[in-house]
This record gives sequence, structure tokens and C-alpha cells, in this order.
Amino acid sequence: MGSLPFRRAASSGLEPVDNQVELNKSPNNPIRFKNLLLLGLTLGLFLLVACAPDARQSTFGTAGPVAEKQLLLFNVLLWVMVGTFVLVEGILVYAIVRFRRRPGQGLPNQTHGNTPMEIIWTVIPTILILGPGVWSVLALFEIDQPPIGADTLEVTVVGHQWWWEFQYPDADGSGKTIITANELRIPVDRAIKLKLQSDDVIHSFWVPKLAGKVDVIPTRTNRMWLQADEIGTFYGQCAEFCGTAHAQMKFRVEVLSAPDYSDWAEDFGTPPEVSGGALRGQEIFMGEGGCLVCHTIEGEPGASFGVIGPNLTGLASRNSLGAGLLDDVNQEQLRIWLKNPNETKPGNIMSKLAPIYDDSGNIKLGPADLNSLIDYLMTLK
Repeated sequence: MGSLPFRRAASSGLEPVDNQVELNKSPNNPIRFKNLLLLGLTLGLFLLVACAPDARQSTFGTAGPVAEKQLLLFNVLLWVMVGTFVLVEGILVYAIVRFRRRPGQGLPNQTHGNTPMEIIWTVIPTILILGPGVWSVLALFEIDQPPIGADTLEVTVVGHQWWWEFQYPDADGSGKTIITANELRIPVDRAIKLKLQSDDVIHSFWVPKLAGKVDVIPTRTNRMWLQADEIGTFYGQCAEFCGTAHAQMKFRVEVLSAPDYSDWAEDFGTPPEVSGGALRGQEIFMGEGGCLVCHTIEGEPGASFGVIGPNLTGLASRNSLGAGLLDDVNQEQLRIWLKNPNETKPGNIMSKLAPIYDDSGNIKLGPADLNSLIDYLMTLK
């Protein structure tokens, strides 16, 4: 039989033992322990990274009253649940160890009911549920509407596949209407009332550092409000799967000082100053390129009033391109976007509808005409 070890089987006779199999089954296998330790450390690292308050879209780094209230609500409920878990599991472990059966020990005394104990473990959970529950409801009502008497700015948000439209029915207090895309510009320390609408499928509007997410549903208008307590850029995106480019349906909230916001609202729609090579780009945009069919440029003498694509008024003054996918708007970023939009944002309709693109999504313009079109777009400030 050689040198193989044997063990007695349930039936008569002996069967060989596979040393490798027995090693793998051993609870003290160092390889298995190292793998489990590595997995635990990896999961812990992901958890720590996900909770960084200074991350772009972390809910733990709040910058407005709505987000602060929601974070407080989360923290209170979380730690109440953690405390309850530790208490219950601690009592359970104590009971298992303290009252474990010992050798030679008979059956313990049998107890049938304990009225005081039953009252205690009924009242305490009831308080733990009703207390935070009632407070949660009150908190939700509190953040449902801006404070009474607050100076509010109303904005209508329209979700499209896959970009965001922002409509200001009274942007500057004089009744001026502004329609822009993918960048919501608001004044600091002012409540913003948002009307949420969809042009196609269900989306979800979410700016983690300013407010929680609310679904944007076709044929229905949902509402929410937010306020930024500091000047800066805050990042948001669609939080409801809405098709091919859902993950690229991003936007930014640009929080300005009150004077800067007033200047932006006042200057919005100023006719672009077109000269030099940009004149050829204007011809392409208004003519053979077919761009004016989908896009609007307010103040443009050529009257571009398309509504299928984003409003391009003030494009060159924005801080992002392609619904937040490309940082900054400059000639190089515009070149990347225009040459083949599918490489940046798969599923976009511009490369399908515009006559200046071929079937592969590549632009058909020569280098000179492409440069002229870029020069023209850079005049839209």
C-alpha cells in the first residue's frame, strides 16, 4: 500500500487520505487565514474611502441646511441602531457564556413567563422605534419647504437623455427668463425652489452636498429645495438608471456671490461678437451644419431656437462640457467633443442627427472648418 496514510471508512476497509485535501479543510490553514485577512482589509479600505467627507459627491461633507438636516437624521438613526445592536448582541453573548451547560450539570430551573422582563423588552423597543420615527417625520416636513418668508429663487429642472436643462422664469427679479444647460448657477445663502420635470424617461436629481435625491418623472412635477452656504462648485448627477449614458448624465451647481450672480443674469443672452474665422464657423452652425435645428443661442442675429439639444447661450463661460464630462470649455476640449462625441459620451444623439457627422460618428468637416466652428463657439460668452 506504499506510504499513503489511511483512515477507517464507515464501511469495512480502509481508504487513503489525501493530505492536500485534509490541509485545505483544516481551520488552521494559514493560506485561508491570509486570504480572509486580505479580503477584510480590502473591504475596510473601500469603506474608509467611500466615507471621505471631502470627496466630490460625499454626503458626509455638507454645505447647506437641507443636507445638514439629512446628515443629522442619518447619524442619529445610525447610532441608535448601532447602540441597540451592541446592547442586544452583548446580552446574547453574555447569556451564552454565563449560562452555558457545564459537565455534570443538570437541567436549570424552568421559568414560564416573567412579567417585569416582558414589560421592559416591550417598552424599550417601542420607545426606540417611536422616538426616532416621530422625529424623522417632523424632520422630513421641516426640509420639505424653505423657511417661511425666505427670499427664494425658482428654477425648473428638466431631465433629458442625457443632459439637464435649467429654466429660470425670473432670474434677476425683473422677469428675465434664462434657459441654460448642465450648470445650475445660484446665489449663495439663498433658498432655491426646484420644479423637477422629465422630457422622456425617469431620472433622479441629486446633489449630495446640498440636498437628497428626488425622482424626475415624466408627466409629473416633483419639487424640492436646496441652499448653498458657501461659494464653490458642487457636483450632481442622475441617480436613476435612464439608458445608455446614464452614468454620464452629470451636472454642476455653481454657487456665486450675490453680485456675481446678478452680473451673470444681467449679461446672459448678450449677442456674441463674431469676426475673423469665427464668421465661417457661424455659417456652418446656422447653415450646412444644421446645429440651429437642435440648439438655441439667445441674442444671435441668425435666430437659433432649437430645443432638442442643450441651450448653448453662454457656452464659453461654462466650467464643463458634455454634461460635466469634460472640465472647462476651451478650444482643445471642444475639439475632443466635436470630432467624435461618442468617444466621450456613448449614446448621444448629436452624432446621429447632425448632418456634419458620418455613420461612424466622426465629424465630416475639414480641419479649417472645424477650427472655424470652434472659434465661433468660443464667442458664446
